[in-house]
Amino acid sequence: MRLISLVLLAACSDYDLSKTTDRGGREEDSGSGGPDTAGDEEPYPEDTDPNVCEPREIAARAIAQNDECYSEGPTVGSFTPVVEWTKDRWSVDTSSNNVMMMPAVGSLTDDDGDGDADADDVPDIVLITYGSAGTLRVVSGDGGAEILNVTGQNLQGQGGVALGDIDNDGWTDIIAVTSNTVKAFDASGTLMWTSASISGLIYGTSDNPSISDMDGDGRPEIIVGAAILDASGRIVGRGEYGMGGVNNENVGTTSFAVDLDGDGEQEVVTGNAVYSRDGTALWYNRQDDGYPAVGNFDSDDDGEIVVSSGGRVRLQDSDGTVLCSNRIPGADSAYYGGPPTVADFDGDGDADFALAAGSRYSVFASDCSVTWQAVTQDGSSGNTGSSVFDFEGDGIAEAVYADETRLWSFAGPDGAVKLESTEHSNATWLEYPAIADVDADGQAEIVVANTASYSGGASFYGITVFGDADGSWRSGRRIWNQHAYHITNVDDDGGIPRNADRNWLSYNNFRSGDIGAGGVGYSGPDLVVEVEDVCIDECDEGRLTVWVTVGNAGFEDVSTDVNLKLIGVLDDGSEVLLDNLTVTDTVTAGTRLAAFQTVLDPVPETLASVYAKVDKGNDAPDDEVPECIEDNNEHAYNENLCP
Repeated sequence: MRLISLVLLAACSDYDLSKTTDRGGREEDSGSGGPDTAGDEEPYPEDTDPNVCEPREIAARAIAQNDECYSEGPTVGSFTPVVEWTKDRWSVDTSSNNVMMMPAVGSLTDDDGDGDADADDVPDIVLITYGSAGTLRVVSGDGGAEILNVTGQNLQGQGGVALGDIDNDGWTDIIAVTSNTVKAFDASGTLMWTSASISGLIYGTSDNPSISDMDGDGRPEIIVGAAILDASGRIVGRGEYGMGGVNNENVGTTSFAVDLDGDGEQEVVTGNAVYSRDGTALWYNRQDDGYPAVGNFDSDDDGEIVVSSGGRVRLQDSDGTVLCSNRIPGADSAYYGGPPTVADFDGDGDADFALAAGSRYSVFASDCSVTWQAVTQDGSSGNTGSSVFDFEGDGIAEAVYADETRLWSFAGPDGAVKLESTEHSNATWLEYPAIADVDADGQAEIVVANTASYSGGASFYGITVFGDADGSWRSGRRIWNQHAYHITNVDDDGGIPRNADRNWLSYNNFRSGDIGAGGVGYSGPDLVVEVEDVCIDECDEGRLTVWVTVGNAGFEDVSTDVNLKLIGVLDDGSEVLLDNLTVTDTVTAGTRLAAFQTVLDPVPETLASVYAKVDKGNDAPDDEVPECIEDNNEHAYNENLCP
């Protein structure tokens, strides 16, 4: 076994016992998944010194695999979309019933009476309708019952919203935009604050806010165009170049923040520039601004940026270098292409990207070549967005797109039409359908926005929710909180992660609801760790020897480097790092690597127990290996320590 020790106290030998205790103190028998019979051998040969910790070797061995980590294969459902319900009339501001923004989904109401609004409650749908002015509305996801109607705030009628708990009170807040300010509302619809003017940093119509904790301080930032605000509405950054929109077209912005380079701090991503929290340009590549999305399209861990702008799409490296570009089918000087979506459309394991224009919906490979295109109709703007989801659980994603007259779903590999519903109309802007389990029935639904017809056909208003007639669609998250949605940007309860995982290292999608491909089940890895034993024979000399093993109780090998820490707990409950290592060998499914030995010299005087954590511990938000079980990555040893 190869290990790279970062805080190296000692290295490399093996031992094993049959019983250990987990961190909570429960005794645990490894059974078939534990140490083999070599652990029954006499640990101290007769000719050894009982006051010296002798080397002990036990080879790598098989362990029991966890059935929860195994799936025989996809449980494939059907694809028979039907309208579940429509909300097109309101009791307040009745003339305001057009929706030309992405409906956001999250829980704002305490439906189960437990004192909070979280993933256990029925989700709510948040939208802005317009007639004479923009009205902020919240309706229940299980049928459209009205919850909130907020009028008189001069909100952009076509502007988007972002949902997230920005003040850490446990309740989801709403961010919306006027023509030149940002406003925050709490879950009851009460105005929390209005920012100073951000004129010149947004277009003033169809602008879409996003929320991220850029500096990891627990207080999220709000990003709109080239403006960066703190959680109290104070402007903390003003970008000089791009806004995440199309130059001179006045059709809204879609900027957002992610940690592109893995330095622990997030950057604001626009079409041609990346900004730090204070608005300083980390780079500007002199390209036209445009609508961005992020994915991983090469072998490094940094994110690459897909940009749609002026009838062309390009892929940029994390430093702004243009890697490839191509013309967007169906785009021209007027219908130039909407915000991109990132997903593995053809199931080959590599990310692709897709976007819509005036008369086509197209999917592109990572070299910017067109994989397929489908005929659509958007003569009003030509810059709508789209979303992605594997509804049937067959490992193949469907693209979901709404143009002027139809809601479409296209098969990911070839663009075959799977849904063409005429129960929709929209004059189109930057909106796209959201995909979430809006009624808490365990299956995803599609939420699509409607306005009066632009092309002279039938008119629909408000929102329409589509589900599956057979009740077989895969479960979706109960949240889709912003236009730049990418799964790891928000917790299930609407909280904003302090240190958000970089989506492209796990899910590698953008504006997609797929949290795992290949069916309801998941055949994946399950890293486990054990503090096998300690040797106290050298305590009089101030040394304690510890043996730790790393295993994989799942059904998929772990071939990436894995972090392993040994931590001491002192009598006062405080913790000290004893050893910090990197396991570089492949952890094969169903096996435990040979134990390694660490010598603590000197032993902390008040050491009460030691425990190990693999892959940064239980439920770590920034772990490196997506596992089928995330809460068994720690193990403690509470006995036989130096007195």
